[in-house]
Amino acid sequence: MKNFLFTTFFFLFQFSLLFAQKNSGLVLPSHTMVVLVAEAKGVQIYSSQPQIGKKSSFEWKLTAPKALLFDKSGKQIGKHYSGPSWELNDGSKITTMLPPIAKVEQKTAIPWLLLKVKSHEGKGLLSNVQYVIRVATLGGLPPKKAPSKKNQCSKISYRATYLFLAKTTQSF
Repeated sequence: MKNFLFTTFFFLFQFSLLFAQKNSGLVLPSHTMVVLVAEAKGVQIYSSQPQIGKKSSFEWKLTAPKALLFDKSGKQIGKHYSGPSWELNDGSKITTMLPPIAKVEQKTAIPWLLLKVKSHEGKGLLSNVQYVIRVATLGGLPPKKAPSKKNQCSKISYRATYLFLAKTTQSF
């Protein structure tokens, strides 16, 4: 029974990876496998900044995400915050590089991304993760109305699915 469950979960993770590649336009790194799928629920925090070359005009700039991470059963397993960083309750933490390796714009939500991990902390599920993919985004875009002054803040609700990929020697 344990072998059946392991095999089932393994194929579900690989299906998630194939879904992300086929439906997102993201080209995924070879020799990787999904080790975790997490649903994020939180906010994208924007602050107003002067537009370059226009002292009296302002625009929204992303300051940081702030979200909780949930597994498929709805259990909170960690958090996502500035860095961008992801930290699980097991003590493992990763931070990725910006800009992303790949970015696919969405009309009504924040873009889908492929990010490369630049640092690891702690031991746990994220210890061997090399890439993070953000897909299935909902919301999170900056306000449509431009800010009227400097240092305004806007928190916009968003949801996303994050796929955490580790290197493998096998190709699927």
